[in-house]
Amino acid sequence: MMSRLAILLFMLCLAHAGPIAATSDPSPFGEVTQGVKAREEGESIGLATSKTALLFHGAGILTGIWAGDETNLVSRAITNDVPLWSIEVTPVAGAKPTVITANMTTNISTKVTDGLLRITYHLDLAKVIVEAKLAADSAMTHWHIEVEMLGADLWSVTFPQIAIAAFEALPEANEMVVPYRRGQTRVFGKGAAKGDADLPYPGSSAKFQFMAAYGTTSGRGFYYAVEDGEGYAKSFQQKNRPDSDAVILATQHFPAGRGSGVRRYTLPYDVVTGPFKGDWWQAARLYREWWVKQVWASKGLLEKRKDIPQWLIHSPIATRPSTTKPARTVANNTDCMRALSDALGGQPFFGTWYGYPQGPAEAKTSDDIGHGHLWPPKPGLVDAVHQLAGRGVHLQAYIQSMIYDSRVPGDAWEEVVHAVTLDPQARPVPYGAGTAPHLLAMCRATPWWQQRLVELSQQAVREFGFDGIYLDSFGKGAPECFAKNHGHAVGGGNTFIAGQRVLAQKVRSAIRAINPEAIMSGEDPVEAFRDLLDVNLYAVNAMKNYVPVTRAVWGDYSLGHGRVLAPGKANNSLVPELALLFLEGTIPGRLYGEDPNPFLLQPAYAREFGFLKKLARYTEQGLPYLRLGEYLHPLDLKLQVPAVGFTESCEGQKVSLPPVMNSVTRSHTDGSVAIALVNISIAPQSVSVRVDPSLCRSGRVDLARMDDDGKLEPLASGGAPWRQPLTLQPLEVAFLVLK
Repeated sequence: MMSRLAILLFMLCLAHAGPIAATSDPSPFGEVTQGVKAREEGESIGLATSKTALLFHGAGILTGIWAGDETNLVSRAITNDVPLWSIEVTPVAGAKPTVITANMTTNISTKVTDGLLRITYHLDLAKVIVEAKLAADSAMTHWHIEVEMLGADLWSVTFPQIAIAAFEALPEANEMVVPYRRGQTRVFGKGAAKGDADLPYPGSSAKFQFMAAYGTTSGRGFYYAVEDGEGYAKSFQQKNRPDSDAVILATQHFPAGRGSGVRRYTLPYDVVTGPFKGDWWQAARLYREWWVKQVWASKGLLEKRKDIPQWLIHSPIATRPSTTKPARTVANNTDCMRALSDALGGQPFFGTWYGYPQGPAEAKTSDDIGHGHLWPPKPGLVDAVHQLAGRGVHLQAYIQSMIYDSRVPGDAWEEVVHAVTLDPQARPVPYGAGTAPHLLAMCRATPWWQQRLVELSQQAVREFGFDGIYLDSFGKGAPECFAKNHGHAVGGGNTFIAGQRVLAQKVRSAIRAINPEAIMSGEDPVEAFRDLLDVNLYAVNAMKNYVPVTRAVWGDYSLGHGRVLAPGKANNSLVPELALLFLEGTIPGRLYGEDPNPFLLQPAYAREFGFLKKLARYTEQGLPYLRLGEYLHPLDLKLQVPAVGFTESCEGQKVSLPPVMNSVTRSHTDGSVAIALVNISIAPQSVSVRVDPSLCRSGRVDLARMDDDGKLEPLASGGAPWRQPLTLQPLEVAFLVLK
């Protein structure tokens, strides 16, 4: 046994050494059986529980995080070069911000008690206090930071920055899940190129607030989450360092009022980190435990919600009629919707109508239609909307939630000037980075703009007969607003989400007062709008290295639909994209409506349309699982055949998916489980499906296969896990039910 002094000397050497083999770096705390063990010996300070340990060098450098007394997760190769925090000083006259880091001082003081570690850093321009909290028997550290500026203003805080070492010797087995869109995995360490990635939240990238790095073979991992239920502006960072076989995970936080000078800042939420076992799904489950307690989940599970119309929950497709150009006529769109309705046997579906107002006479594109102004409808539109509603085609009106067209005269210009987004120099911000300067980016936290959108929505529902509103550019970020007279913080803070939540509540109340079943949706919004939107658009149907994180976290609380249902640039995307959407309970979409003879109903696409109808029938029969159920860990089928490659239909991205795709979902009604499989390849595929009775929380289960009419054919029974062999023909669906 090493003495305590020997351990201390060993740790001090490691703090200044190069890479050390993982097996040579056990926890210096030894076994902790109960409570929280504190350590404050010489240059070594830390905390430990039975599930994790946390150790700092006396200079405030994080040197270790352990899962129990196992191998250190922190990268010894670069830990000395990774400051726990850094801050930016407010820039002057367009210059780059001055950066101050934790490593710039040795003037620190520390305090360690049971469950709390506090480090105070004293610098010329700032005093920074960091706290790390551990609860007994917990694996998760709760991080907190306070900054007091001395003679300068604070612009941003990056904290905590943690360098995680690769878990596996095989480079491609080191993976991280990042909050990109609905979820994406990326290789880290020496299996990927050196580089830094920023995912702003809320924004078009980050939709949720956690990351995780793990080994796909060992299942050892590190979880990193920001538990912010108010939606403050931040950016999630991943900095890959292949030379050190590590990745740095960090979050940059943007203080409220940073445009008016911030001298004191307290992080208004916790960052939570710690070891875990598993992969992206287990990390998502950790996040879900926190997520379901937020206001975003307050309306409850989809299965029990009474405020979402049943026609929406059961909709087989989403569509996109459009009259944004002269050639896209009301008549053509109407004919298209009728044709789809007939082809689907009259089953109700919904869509969003783009460019429904008359707009300026000179309008030629979607940028010219006079956003933000009240217009009469295009000739024949109201009759078309009412006729289609009689057939069960429920249409939403497309309304831009941010853009105001300043070229159109005759409006309340003083109110517009007051409500426009302002940059740090108090200049109006154009929408789209200035590519169309006449289109202004309005601040959605301002009462006048909120009221204008309410008026547009009321007009569309009351006067034009629409069954709901689609708010474009809604539910994510926007240009940062530095206006001093909008009633919100001057830059930073949670203005993005707080303002849009108020806007959504006003619009939803207004349209529901007219039509109790009117729906509201938004453009690929972040997590913070699940309780206010009835459904939402996704940015893409499929993407490279996609994993369904958002389905695992909140898919049984929220409906979504695809963006483009089209052949794709390589004319081969429909089958795999439809299968992916089906397995996650996503409404297939969107079918464009300006062609009176939609491509999917043409003879050349009979195979694909037949596949869509088959999936729609299975969705209807399996609704308690696919759309309303809890998403469990997908099966690892270990197929020894090539993946199916295709060009994604929206952005032209090259994507590969397994030839047999699957999902596992549990019904909230009776606890039964469905295993759905789809063969998207052009050849028969034989699989061995692991059936685990414990998924149903019972001692014994009956396994049956359901057809698309809902009929169940018994297959097997058992009380212990077993392998069920299946052979699927091309485009065949196997829907297995465990009860």
